Amino acid sequence: MFDQLAIFTGSGQVLYQYNCNGKKFAEAQINAFINQIIISPVTAKDTLNGKYSIVNVTPTEKQTPRSFCSMFYLSRQPELYYVITYAEQSLELNKEAEATLDLALALWDSLEIDLQVTQNLKQNNDILAALTDDLMNFDEYLRAKYNESIKHVIKNVSTNEEEKTSVVEKSNNINRKNNKGNNNKGGRKWGRDGMVEDTSNIDSSVLDFSSTAISSSSTPAPASELDTSIDKDNFGSRTDKGEFLIKEIDDLLSTNVENKKEKLAEKDESSSSYLNSAFGFLQKNLLGNKTITDKDLKPVISSLKKKLISKNVAPEASDYLTNLVKKDLIGSKTESWTTVEDAARDSLTNALTQVLTPGVSVDLLHEIQNKTGTRTSDGRKNPYVFSVVGVNGVGKSTNLSKLAFWLLQNNFKVLIVACDTFRSGAVEQLRVHVENLAQLMDESHIRGSKNKRGKTGNDYVELFEAGYGGSDLVTKIAKQAIKYAGDEDFDIVLMDTAGRRHNDATLMSPLKSFAEQAKPDKIIMVGEALVGTDSVQQAKNFNDAFGRARNLDFFIISKCDTVGDMLGAMVNMVYATGIPILFVGVGQTYTDLRTLSVSWAVNTLMA
Repeated sequence: MFDQLAIFTGSGQVLYQYNCNGKKFAEAQINAFINQIIISPVTAKDTLNGKYSIVNVTPTEKQTPRSFCSMFYLSRQPELYYVITYAEQSLELNKEAEATLDLALALWDSLEIDLQVTQNLKQNNDILAALTDDLMNFDEYLRAKYNESIKHVIKNVSTNEEEKTSVVEKSNNINRKNNKGNNNKGGRKWGRDGMVEDTSNIDSSVLDFSSTAISSSSTPAPASELDTSIDKDNFGSRTDKGEFLIKEIDDLLSTNVENKKEKLAEKDESSSSYLNSAFGFLQKNLLGNKTITDKDLKPVISSLKKKLISKNVAPEASDYLTNLVKKDLIGSKTESWTTVEDAARDSLTNALTQVLTPGVSVDLLHEIQNKTGTRTSDGRKNPYVFSVVGVNGVGKSTNLSKLAFWLLQNNFKVLIVACDTFRSGAVEQLRVHVENLAQLMDESHIRGSKNKRGKTGNDYVELFEAGYGGSDLVTKIAKQAIKYAGDEDFDIVLMDTAGRRHNDATLMSPLKSFAEQAKPDKIIMVGEALVGTDSVQQAKNFNDAFGRARNLDFFIISKCDTVGDMLGAMVNMVYATGIPILFVGVGQTYTDLRTLSVSWAVNTLMA
């Protein structure tokens, strides 16, 4: 059962409120929703797609200590918010909220309340006084209809979903092997023209995975040669309903941060004689109840800004965050046993948490299940389509393959589409990934063999390819692949795309027509933790490249295992666009993918 429903104007006047649990209406929940979704610029509320938007709200008020989920509808004329809040995301609660919003909007329209609201706003009349009778009727009808139908229907839907999931669930035997990595030195560097230069000393002949090289071998490569280093137990866990969830990033990358903290603590303890004095102890521990002024904050803000920039946070993002700290603290009083510096650090921690916390739903599994569970009028499958974009060399194909492995663990049939028709070897690279994934799902799969449809892969995962060519070929391949996926009962379509420089308008321009014609459900940009402050412009340019009607949906931040505590690129990309981070990459195997832990990222940045 959801918590409560509220309907209010753009100016904040509440027209209707209903707590279906019979409790006192929790105004703090609605205040938290307004603060995060309407007031905060990082949520980019005007870019939210779909009839109803689902957001996860992280309150900052003490009256509402826990996070909650909300589904809302924004009516533009007049500007009205229809908001339903509930404890957490689940298929049952999402459907209940959606059904309740459908009912509320239908009743609201039937009573023609919108017209009266518009008229009274123009005449500056008291809206509530003018709508008393209509709102009473609306309340009576809503409560009656909700108790009669929605509760009962949602309960039955939930039971059916649980039964369906228990039938679909099956176990997959994954081969776990650990081979030693290659010790060749090298890397890449960026030229002034934006092109990547390979500086590695690896013999290029060992990188030839083309079909010619495969066919020239007299026998297919044996299964024992697969180098995957798969540790599925560390990758994630399966719920009671059979859903495979990727773990949050945890202590995997925290060792260096903890060591750094210990060294700083030892240095402070040994070198600071001032804090060992009586006055130093009093200043550190007993100050409090001090009214904070701009003068008090100035040196503290300067220090915090330098700290953020040292962690690769862009100057404009640092300014935004420290301005939030100023707005939060100036005129307030420090708590007992708290210095101004401590208060500023706490405020900056809250600001970072607010920026990195997703403002839209990242519950992909239920979205995919909802779409793939229905069919078109002619009986074809409705595949869920992903498109992966990004600049050259950030790891698009590798992270696409990691995403594919997670989806395969959830028993989805995956079609990987080679839409990078420009880079030499791009198709062959995906072919190797598909062979690896096919062998992981079925140990009897013979590398280099074709499935029953004559394609690379097996019954679980398959590669759709059509060679190399220009941008016109990309859109053609995407359309053909989606149709093919529907005909052949694939659940997922994963489309790889060519890497492109974000500051080259000629290379970026085809993205708009690609999105308009392929119509992917989710466009994911792979960003690189190594890129630093340029990530702001990368994120903005890619988000703007699809036109006003379409935006990026999620980020995957790759190579987080290579930067230590310099995670500023995460903050930069979310700050620049309001787009949430879906996953972070922490290695080069298929299980080196984690969901973002906001607390981990914030603690790492503040260390």
